[in-house]
Amino acid sequence: MSQLLDPTSNESKYAKLASAAIVGAATPTSVRLWFRVYLPGEWVLVVTSQPLTGDLMRLDELGVADFLKAQKIKPVFSQARVFSYDSDLTGVFDVTGLKPQTSYYYALISAQTDRAIIRRRTEIGGDTPKLFMTPASNPESLTFGFYSCHDPISADGSAGAWPLLHQQLQDQRAQFVIGGGDQVYVDTNRKNGFLDIWEWLKTNKQALLDKYRRGNGSYDKAGIELYLLNLYRWFYRVYWNVPTQREVYERFPQYMIWDDHEIMDGWGSLTLKERQSRISLLFESAATPTNTMLVDLMWRAACRAYYEYEHSHNPTTHIDLNDPDACIWDYAFEQGGSAFYVLDMRGQHDIEKPGDPFLILGSAQMQRFEQWLASPAVQQAKAVFIVSPVPVVHWRSAVSNYADIGSLKDDCMDGWEHDTNLKERRALLDRVYTALGKRGVVVTFLSGDVHSAGVFRLLHKDYPAAKVFQVTSSAVSRMPAPEALKVAISPGGEMSGMPKVHYERWYAMAGWKNFALLCVRPSLDGTQTEVLVELHWPNGDDGEVTKRRVLLK
Repeated sequence: MSQLLDPTSNESKYAKLASAAIVGAATPTSVRLWFRVYLPGEWVLVVTSQPLTGDLMRLDELGVADFLKAQKIKPVFSQARVFSYDSDLTGVFDVTGLKPQTSYYYALISAQTDRAIIRRRTEIGGDTPKLFMTPASNPESLTFGFYSCHDPISADGSAGAWPLLHQQLQDQRAQFVIGGGDQVYVDTNRKNGFLDIWEWLKTNKQALLDKYRRGNGSYDKAGIELYLLNLYRWFYRVYWNVPTQREVYERFPQYMIWDDHEIMDGWGSLTLKERQSRISLLFESAATPTNTMLVDLMWRAACRAYYEYEHSHNPTTHIDLNDPDACIWDYAFEQGGSAFYVLDMRGQHDIEKPGDPFLILGSAQMQRFEQWLASPAVQQAKAVFIVSPVPVVHWRSAVSNYADIGSLKDDCMDGWEHDTNLKERRALLDRVYTALGKRGVVVTFLSGDVHSAGVFRLLHKDYPAAKVFQVTSSAVSRMPAPEALKVAISPGGEMSGMPKVHYERWYAMAGWKNFALLCVRPSLDGTQTEVLVELHWPNGDDGEVTKRRVLLK
């Protein structure tokens, strides 16, 4: 039997997260705080209005509550929870009882007092104070960041635009950040000598099956799933070990959604047989029961890792990790009088889905989206934002539909512009125009995926007052699409499958890593609300930032 690697220690040459913090979904009176720790056991979250003082290394050998009392520190919030390997030492605290537009400091402290077990008891917030700010209840303006496609491995370890994103978020006093997909890449960097999770499975499949084979010819599926889960977890721990990225995560509330690279390149746009073929050996039929089993277990493992590292600190939705197909990954939230809906384009995406006209979003998600559009929060919103990980419009139709062969097939079929997705895109946009087309509120689709940037306006003949836009920013750290590919970005025109919709290209860019900041604010005359889009990219040897401002109104 061939030797099977231990997934908790593979590729040890890459530094990985040990302990980390993420500020998650926030309201004026609450916040979700996510942590990963390096050691299992009981850990205590302490939230205060001022930085902690005293012996934060050892807490004077006192329990947490006794130390705080001795220091005359009255926490705003304090709670203990046990971190275990069941969730890869991750966990989320739901902090409540906060005040709007207020800064709070947070620290994560071990309840363990035995020096032989733990030397440094204050793991987060001990050496440097960590803080977040709650959003205002009714601010005059709202500023937030948007990024997608984080892949420093493709760029020789470069942090990309993260340092500039951190700087701009601070300078412009942003309230939160949206990660629009592909926060890790599990499958595309083999050419860089980096692990491709699906290629690894193909190469080590027989050793994996041998290890978990039972005497009756069946397999220990739970054991295989845990093994694969630890591989997926490893990617998050490597990819998120970028200092400036972590500074953004631990300071500004984060809202995240996955795209295909958290699972498999083109997930949902490939048939079951095509997915099976990714792990089939030479002269082996792709459609074997074991390949079917392994693809399903990879999907289950990807879902659980995504939940642990990304979705767990989003607004809460129905999650049943024992039945990942039933999980709801899409969600809505409100900030500063604006309404947001984050679409899930992977959890239900299946081009072979039987009996469902919506192959990307699924009928249940489309219904939730339609109900959200009709809700008071949306109907009364100052501005409306819809996160679609893949842009509603971006590439020329000819690129999307005539380059869909070979390795580009899934990338093209992922896009809304592909012929297979036109009816679903029309259903999505029809619902937007019907609900909001007569109000004149600015509606902005926010997207990533394409490793380039663009701003488009979508005009509808039946809704002349409608203000619908597409804003795309990608990639924050992955190698961008070559500058020459700007010619492949659509110049605008009639929308395929929707003859009453004409779209205009207001801006396009390729060749640079980038991110976006958006500001919702009243117009100068106070008669309307406008959205200012700023696309930023690094352009110079001394840390300079270049920006393009586009006003949506």
